[in-house]
Amino acid sequence: MASPNESRACRLKRKLTECCPSKAYKTARIEVGCGPSFCSRAHSCHCRFVQPRHVDNCCNFLNSGLPRRIMFYNRCEWSDFPEPVMQTLVEGFRKDKSGNVVKLDGQELVIDFLSMTLINLRTKKLRSVAWIDENNKCFFPSFFVDEEAEGSTKLERVVGSPPEVVKQVVMETGVSVSKRVSTAEILRTKITLVEKDSESFLFVQKLFLSGMGQFAMSNNILNIHRYSPSDNVGQNRLAAFERQVRLKIGERGDANVRYGWLGSTKQDIAEILIHGFGLGAKPMGEGVYLTPENRAFASVNLCDVDEKGTHYMLLCRVILGNMEQVSPGSQQKYPSSNEYDSGVDDCLNPKRYVVWSSYLNTHIHPEYVVSFKLSPTIQEYLLGLKDVPFHVPPTKIRQETRPQLQPENGKAASHRSSTCSKV
Repeated sequence: MASPNESRACRLKRKLTECCPSKAYKTARIEVGCGPSFCSRAHSCHCRFVQPRHVDNCCNFLNSGLPRRIMFYNRCEWSDFPEPVMQTLVEGFRKDKSGNVVKLDGQELVIDFLSMTLINLRTKKLRSVAWIDENNKCFFPSFFVDEEAEGSTKLERVVGSPPEVVKQVVMETGVSVSKRVSTAEILRTKITLVEKDSESFLFVQKLFLSGMGQFAMSNNILNIHRYSPSDNVGQNRLAAFERQVRLKIGERGDANVRYGWLGSTKQDIAEILIHGFGLGAKPMGEGVYLTPENRAFASVNLCDVDEKGTHYMLLCRVILGNMEQVSPGSQQKYPSSNEYDSGVDDCLNPKRYVVWSSYLNTHIHPEYVVSFKLSPTIQEYLLGLKDVPFHVPPTKIRQETRPQLQPENGKAASHRSSTCSKV
């Protein structure tokens, strides 16, 4: 038995060692409170094992203060547990119990803080669990999953069944879940507003305006937000990108890192900022398409317009490495060989970058979100364009728009004479 003075980290380390003595997760034992009997093995209660990633989620439990709010993922939203269940879970957390069994709406649920999952003992399906602690720090799992959602059968890179579940007093409740965590609340933990006239604001503004040319002026920019996640998952994504940059420099002398604009819907951009490109993004075809920093205007036709008439665009850093030319209409899904890292429409003067789906977790990283408004005339014109690698005839724009800057070749984040092969 652990001594009262033993730290949570030490107890958990010992507990994980005892419960997971080997990497054979299929034989990991769990004990679930199921009334008079207990399930002796994971597979006997149909728990699923899929490439567990306990490290990040375990760190959340180790580094967290006492929760003041605990939520579960419910049909693309985060819902609060009812107060009686919440009290039980907080008390279990206080006692360093990694897992608890509670009852909600007549169904027994296993809540495991280590794997940050909820298991419905009747349906045998998983949902993600998250919380906000007493210090207002947010703790969300690496990936969100809701197997209870209608038609949802996809479970990718989600931790497996909990290594341990402690039997807990079952709380009866009929209280419905009404509180929900909005996307805006989650985004506030991922992005920060850049002050106008700051060095960062002026830098992004210059890139945006030089890329928009005659289609926008400084007063068209509403806000600029920096992607600066405070959670471990977001920090790990940045570390993976920077590690890839170093690897490419070591292999080829230069990673050929450039800035690119990603136009998309407001919802998709929020998903990217919350989940990352690898899971939250909705790639076009077989990858994510971006336009160079000097062609921001060519991404506007991929943006939607929200209820306030605002567009949103992501400025990303992209590892282009060795580029290969991909012809329009190509059915290519991956780099043609390990020699190449990205696709472009034109090696000498690219108007479109393609980050392949297999590289979304390592070769692209969001830096800033630019929110802006355009006049109805320009908005209608740019949204009507069907393809992004185009040259816009200035005569198409009405004279009511005062020309400012023509799109011109801007300086990329890193220039090099890259290998480029035609496909």
